[in-house]
Amino acid sequence: GALLRFTARSVNMRERLDYSCAIFTPTGELIANGPHMPVHLGSMGASVRHVLEVRGSALGEGDTVLLNDPFHGGTHLPDLTVVTPVYDENDLLLGWTASRAHHAEIGGMRPGSMPPSATTLAEEGVVINPMKIIEAGVPRFDRLESILGEGPWPSRCLEDNLADVRAAIAANHAGACSLHDLAKSAGSGQVMDAMKQLHDHASDLAMQAIRALPDGSFKAMEEMDDGTPLAVTIDIDGDRARVDFTGTSGVHPGNLNATEAIVRSVVLYVFRLLVDEDIPLNEGCLKPLKVIIPEGCMLAP
Repeated sequence: GALLRFTARSVNMRERLDYSCAIFTPTGELIANGPHMPVHLGSMGASVRHVLEVRGSALGEGDTVLLNDPFHGGTHLPDLTVVTPVYDENDLLLGWTASRAHHAEIGGMRPGSMPPSATTLAEEGVVINPMKIIEAGVPRFDRLESILGEGPWPSRCLEDNLADVRAAIAANHAGACSLHDLAKSAGSGQVMDAMKQLHDHASDLAMQAIRALPDGSFKAMEEMDDGTPLAVTIDIDGDRARVDFTGTSGVHPGNLNATEAIVRSVVLYVFRLLVDEDIPLNEGCLKPLKVIIPEGCMLAP
């Protein structure tokens, strides 16, 4: 994270600190992170798992993937995510490093990515599906330049985009080198076991926190400025919780919809706050939870 901050060009990263860095298990679950943006950290795992699903068999040492599509684990389009697989000396996948950073410019009808009249993603900015930005150690910034320069509303600050993506790649590389060195000194099996223990510990603490809450069903509903309802029911049963967003409005006609990755990130963060112990935010906290998001609502458009 420090490397990303001090090698990035934009004020967003150098001064606003609008970026996040984390390490993920081989299956793409968040395991540890820096003290960065909660919505990034809880949702990045969905991006890593999507990369694993669509690109996994084609990825090897020296590859790095870039994406920002909200329907593939992204948040909003300015948040560009860089994902790098990490292998040990025997080509065993140790895990993933990932960085997500907010770019001040990503195209769209207006600067800033949230024109109030937008009804499609393309109007908000350039959508990047998973692409190899580094391929077997060779940078492919020509591909990114082409994507950012296409469409009716291309990026207005291409050089800043490229510089900040380079900073994120450098951050991933630093994390990958550290994870590789850890496996070399402690052994890959020990690293994998430690990842599992971190997950199990977070799960146990989340269950303890839920157990301390009274059993029962708790409901809440808020209305947005235009009257659009956001509803949730939380059922507590022993050390388990069910978080159900049934009753939430259908797809919003404007640009105020969320995605499953964002919703799960919020739920993860709230239950992490209930754990009164200094642990890395990780997806182990979600194990005792069941999250229900009705298909077609504004939280799963």
